[in-house]
Amino acid sequence: MLRRFISTLAALVLLALARAGAAQAQPIHMTISGPGSTAAPIAVSELKNLGGDDQATVSHDFVRILRRDLDLSGFFSIIPPKSYIEDPQNSGYDLGKFNFADWNSLNAEFLVKGAVTVSGGQVSLEALLFDVAQQRRMFGTRFTGGPGDVAQMARRFADSVLKAVTGIQGPFDTRIAFVSTRGGRFKEIYLASPDGGGLYRVTDNPTINLFPKFARSAASVLYLSYKTEAPALYLFDVAGRTEIRIDSPRGNVIGGALTPDGGRIVAAVERAGHTNLYLLDRGGQEIRQLTEGRAINVNPAVSADGRDLAFTSDRSGSPQIYLMSLGGGPARRLTYQGNYNTSPSFSPDGKWIAYQSRSGGFNIFIIPAAGGQPAQLTHAGSNQSPCWSPDGRYLLFSSTRGGHERLYLMQVNTQSQTGKVTSALMEDEGNDSSPTWSWWLGG
Repeated sequence: MLRRFISTLAALVLLALARAGAAQAQPIHMTISGPGSTAAPIAVSELKNLGGDDQATVSHDFVRILRRDLDLSGFFSIIPPKSYIEDPQNSGYDLGKFNFADWNSLNAEFLVKGAVTVSGGQVSLEALLFDVAQQRRMFGTRFTGGPGDVAQMARRFADSVLKAVTGIQGPFDTRIAFVSTRGGRFKEIYLASPDGGGLYRVTDNPTINLFPKFARSAASVLYLSYKTEAPALYLFDVAGRTEIRIDSPRGNVIGGALTPDGGRIVAAVERAGHTNLYLLDRGGQEIRQLTEGRAINVNPAVSADGRDLAFTSDRSGSPQIYLMSLGGGPARRLTYQGNYNTSPSFSPDGKWIAYQSRSGGFNIFIIPAAGGQPAQLTHAGSNQSPCWSPDGRYLLFSSTRGGHERLYLMQVNTQSQTGKVTSALMEDEGNDSSPTWSWWLGG
């Protein structure tokens, strides 16, 4: 059983190979309470050009990304722009400067309008959210920056819209990392925004790179690579485009996770057919051993407060999820249903663990961290590697439901897929897997 588990798990290495603002009014606190709940209709108008955006380049970019994020959130349905009555260039963008009836006739509950000025390579952009029925301005935000900052402006405004309407900040001004074989047969690490934009390739080597992990910040990403034949962890600094290699004298490092502060690493180290977890500093120096014995202990995940550790172990005879204090001590078994449960991920509040379980194919489950009954969230295709959004409302995971493996976003409380995050230009352009999600980029 141990050798069979190593061949398919080994921190899931061989399993992966086999798959080759401004002040705002009181929020409305809209919630979606269950599957099939109706999303709120929202109109997102193009920005009024106040100078310098004659080709509407900035307006199109901002509005396209904002519509994408609001639609992906699952809380809104975007009213088709072709149905809009008003011409944004011939009307105003604030209270008293446009006609709410033009938007009420489209059954819009919410409306986004705004204006942009481009001068000397600088973009000044104002965006506002309105409650159409009450004919009131909910909030407005001013942004300044370069043309390259427009995408982040849109994502930050989307997060603010979600906070104004639901009471909780949205998760789009963040970063995801994942593994992809797009552009070739090798597994490489990529960074992107949660809507799939801003794609950046971290690794570029003819080998296998796996299991990216963020700390609370997106400033660095930890990943496993075979770039020098022997497996090792690498800590990549996103801003500096530099990295350090992390080895262990105790054996082969086959996976790991960063603590939320980014200062320590929980590494899975394999030797003589069994694997244990060690707490290391950022330079790879051992702080203490966390697990002992001849079981295989892999897939470490650290809670957002840095206190608890979840991991996979076969100490009971089959892979199951266990919890323990990061300070050390005994481990507590969490999962009892299913004979192959792996890839744990803590919710931001530490109350839930998401994981994958094999039941025919793989599916995503969640279970209370305190123990209890698990809930199955996916049913179609092979669904793996769940990770939580920083607001705790979404899970990002990989799935083969569309044929090729892609990343999908799910709203947890409705158990409904809100959209596909990654896609390919061609249907045969590789697979995307093993996502991880950072905290907000702004703090």
